[in-house]
Amino acid sequence: MGVRENVQGGFQMIWGTAQKNVEAMPESGLEFTPAGLDTRPFRAIAVHMANSCVTFGENVGKSVWERVAPYPIDKPMSRAQVLDVMRDGGARFLAGLARLTDEEAGRIVRTPWGMEMPQGAVMAGQVSHLFYHNGQLSIYLRMQGVKPLFVAP
Repeated sequence: MGVRENVQGGFQMIWGTAQKNVEAMPESGLEFTPAGLDTRPFRAIAVHMANSCVTFGENVGKSVWERVAPYPIDKPMSRAQVLDVMRDGGARFLAGLARLTDEEAGRIVRTPWGMEMPQGAVMAGQVSHLFYHNGQLSIYLRMQGVKPLFVAP
């Protein structure tokens, strides 16, 4: 099994879970931010996750990656709009992943955060990034009295 297949399985698992966690948040909780913390609202975390998927997906094959953020992070949205953004972002990640040949996976690229590393490792790192942010969504859900999912069935 190649890098692409390994990344795809992990991505689909966490991405589906994150979307189910967004579905679980009541509409009234989308703008929730824990009191006293300088953090993003629940909605903005989910939108950031979608934006990061686009960044990763759109840059496969490039030597120098750039940040891509098509979805406004500071604009209030309904849960349905957030889920639409997540579906689109996930599809764009998977489209980029489909272009990740074994040769491309081993090619060194420069990331938007300044690291130089194999493109396959960068793509694999997105799965960990999404687990981190799903953890944030889970904490926010618990603070709103909603039981989150760590991994959706």
